[in-house]
Amino acid sequence: MKKSIEHLGKRECYGCSACQHTCPVKAIDMKQDKEGFGYPVVNNDLCIECGKCTRVCPSIQGKKTDNTSKPECYALQAPDSVRKSGSASGGAFVLLAEAILEQGGVVCGVVMDKQFKVYHTIVDNKQALQPLRGSKYVQSDLRQVFPEIKKYLNKGKKVLFTGTPCQVAGLKNYIGSNPENLLTVDLVCHGPTSQLVFERYLEENFGKENVEKFLFRPKAYGYNGVTCEVTLKNGKKYVGHKDFDVLEQGLFHSLCLRQTCENCVYAELPRIGDFTMGDFWGLRFYKPELTSPLGTSVLLVNNEKARDFLKLIAPKCKLLEQTPFKAALRNRFRSQGHAHPERERFFEMLSYTTMNKAVTYCMHRRYDVGILGIWYGTGYGSIATYYGLAKVLEKMGLSVLMIEKPGIQKEEKQLQAERPSRIFAEKHLHVSSSYSLENMHMLNQICDIFVVGSNQVWNYGVGKSAGRSFMLDFARNEKKKISIASSFGHSVDFRGELDQIIDRMFLKQFDAVSVREDSAVGLCKSIFGVQAERILDPVFLAGRQIYDSLTRKLSIPESEPYIFSYILDPTPEKEQALEYIRKKTGKKVITVFGESYAPGMEENWGSIPENISFPEWINHVKNSSYIFTDSCQGMNFSVLYQKPFVIAGNLRRGMTRFHSFLKLIHLENHLLKNPTDIKTKEGLLDSIDYTEINRILKKEKERSLKWIHNAVFSPKVTTEYQVFDAEITSPFSVQDKHVPEDSYYKRNLPVKIIQKIRRKSQSLLEDGKIPFRK
Repeated sequence: MKKSIEHLGKRECYGCSACQHTCPVKAIDMKQDKEGFGYPVVNNDLCIECGKCTRVCPSIQGKKTDNTSKPECYALQAPDSVRKSGSASGGAFVLLAEAILEQGGVVCGVVMDKQFKVYHTIVDNKQALQPLRGSKYVQSDLRQVFPEIKKYLNKGKKVLFTGTPCQVAGLKNYIGSNPENLLTVDLVCHGPTSQLVFERYLEENFGKENVEKFLFRPKAYGYNGVTCEVTLKNGKKYVGHKDFDVLEQGLFHSLCLRQTCENCVYAELPRIGDFTMGDFWGLRFYKPELTSPLGTSVLLVNNEKARDFLKLIAPKCKLLEQTPFKAALRNRFRSQGHAHPERERFFEMLSYTTMNKAVTYCMHRRYDVGILGIWYGTGYGSIATYYGLAKVLEKMGLSVLMIEKPGIQKEEKQLQAERPSRIFAEKHLHVSSSYSLENMHMLNQICDIFVVGSNQVWNYGVGKSAGRSFMLDFARNEKKKISIASSFGHSVDFRGELDQIIDRMFLKQFDAVSVREDSAVGLCKSIFGVQAERILDPVFLAGRQIYDSLTRKLSIPESEPYIFSYILDPTPEKEQALEYIRKKTGKKVITVFGESYAPGMEENWGSIPENISFPEWINHVKNSSYIFTDSCQGMNFSVLYQKPFVIAGNLRRGMTRFHSFLKLIHLENHLLKNPTDIKTKEGLLDSIDYTEINRILKKEKERSLKWIHNAVFSPKVTTEYQVFDAEITSPFSVQDKHVPEDSYYKRNLPVKIIQKIRRKSQSLLEDGKIPFRK
């Protein structure tokens, strides 16, 4: 392992920047990740592997302190004039800072500038203290304050540094000692959010250019930690509260904090700073008479240096009373925190939709779309198509929930646990809880739209174990019901007459129906009486880039060219065809079986890697030079990655899917009803010119995506029987302000559902059985 900080994981890095400033060759920069938090990035061309960055890292080195694990605990109130003029809590910071400045020292704390950037800065006079006061629940950018503090200390100046415990630890490690003229104060820290989240909040709700001032916890609305105030340039004010404001909700419920904050050793005793400072939230349970509407600070004295300094500020305190430490346990003094269970989903949603929607949906566990299908199937193709569909919908700004197999039993789920499809889905997609067939209706409280498809969801033999859930029988009428690239698997429908009548009724309630094969269009019309559109399989709509991103960290399976064989149902005929291809091309064979594998098959099928992941399966396709398959998705990925290929017909699973797609791209001759026919057909081992195929697929992709967009975003009008007329629209709409054409508002507007609700029959109203208000 290299002697640098780059191996540190995101759950370990505090973002303190000590490594950056310690590096003697400036090979480390702090860069924001997609969540907006800073992490060290090492330039390996400059790195000399001296190991200095690891020796100052608070995470790698662990907590090193001589501070007591039984600190003195004080309730502190600064004079009223101090607490009224900008202090978030009891004003302890002001008293400490002024004492340092009076000794000719400097103070380092956090400010928020006019562009609402939050960062550490250093001041040397009392007039400059004001911006450092008050709470800023955003992880500050430490910029260059560590080297600047070191310079002041070397000149003999006194320095007061305030920050989160991990920032104090980073500073101490960077300094390399604990000089007498450095006084550190670590804050009782719940865990900050990122600059990215804060700015998204301002931009979405007010337009950042319209904001004059922002305050966390303004005391004008009471002494609490759950309000904020926004002053606009037009003089208007907005007051947010955790009951409705998305930023306050995200902070209060730990939805948007840094990953490291969930388990932080610097939050527990002994503390790392000389002092520990925060709000004394538990004081009202210990001695209510010591509380004040202007705020009271909790101040922990962690060592002798702090005890001596406390004597300097004691005469200036309105209140300074020692209390038992247990009185302060309402504050966080433990390493283990609890991030909101939807934290990762929140940051994921930020990448494709608004912050307002991300907070609201995560807080209430809501999703735009619930996808019902066979994503948990045994082969790699099932997860391939559903992952593609999920990414297509996310790209449209919609949050997606994969609905668990209806009625799945615990034992069956345990058996599926090792399947590549389920392993991948649990890691990369959001999967619902398990619901019995009788309780599927509960999903109406979670999802606004229900999508069935793709894959063979309407193949009667495949779907009958799911009741009529693949016909969305559980979905309420006011919910959108859409079929996307569903398949019957065959050119005929195997339902009995009664089942066809019942399913016809449910299918007619769909708002839009699309299927994957030409024959399915005819089945929908002739048997079920609905108009269906044929569209491309979602793997083509998602595109190669989506799947390539899954393989970036994987090595190439083989250094020499190879034939990739993906087989669902091995037969002697397929084995003979593969052997013929191997001999003709002179290339080695790698075979992956979708379901069937028996020891001893290696001699006939080449190299057989077992239990490979879905990304590894893609990687085998991507790096192969020829593909032999009996799988529909094997065919699709061959085309997606523009490989020469041949398909062994799979009569048991249905041929219509192959015929329909290959006819579209004019490659019908690459489908073999009898695999051994490859010996007599010419040209099947040659390369394929994909120029015309790409043109066809591009046009089909545009048409298919347009169909999905219209199906999802067109208004839904329903008629229900209720007493009063009503119109209900989505609460997430663009505010009355200028929205640039290139902003994310335009592409992330949620589905607008309009319900036209009709009164019950007039006769009932006249009978007085139902109250009616004119």
